[in-house]
Amino acid sequence: MIICLYVDDLLITGSKASEIKELYKLKSEFEMIDLGKLSYFLGMEFVIVKDGIVVNQQKYIGELLDKFEMNGCNPISNPSETNTKLDEYNNEEKVDSIMFRQIVDTLRYVCNSMPEVCYSVSVISKFMHDPRKSQLAAAKRIFWYLKGTLDYEWRPGFISLERK
Repeated sequence: MIICLYVDDLLITGSKASEIKELYKLKSEFEMIDLGKLSYFLGMEFVIVKDGIVVNQQKYIGELLDKFEMNGCNPISNPSETNTKLDEYNNEEKVDSIMFRQIVDTLRYVCNSMPEVCYSVSVISKFMHDPRKSQLAAAKRIFWYLKGTLDYEWRPGFISLERK
C-alpha cells in the first residue's frame, strides 16, 4: 500500500482493495472525500492501460506554456544546445530574477515525469541568484522542447517515446 500526502491532498493506492477500504475508517477522525479512481494528482495525469499506469504531465506543461507565454513557440527536438557552456556573464543584460526562479521551479517539477530535461534544468538552476539573458534563453529552449513533446506519451514496455 502507498499513501501520498501533500498538504491537504491524500492519495491512497495499493494492490488489495480490502486494505484500501480499511483506511477509509480514517473518515471518522478526519474530513475526507473519495474522488474515485485516480486521474490527476498534483499536476500529474494517471492513465490506466492494459500493462499498468502511464504517468504524464501534459496538462501541467500546457498550463506552463500558457503561463510563461510560450505556447506559440516553435518546438525543437532536444532541451539544450550541444557544446554550449553557460557561464556567469556579468557584462550581459540582467533578466527578472523572480520570473526566472518561477521558470526554474516549475521546470524542476516537470523533471518528475520527464527525466530527459533534468540535466538542462540543473544547468540553468545554477544561475537563479543572478540570471542573465543567455540563461533565460536556455530556459526558454527547454520550453521549446516541452512544446515539441506534448503529443508524446510513455508506453509501458517500450523504451522510446511514441507519437500519439
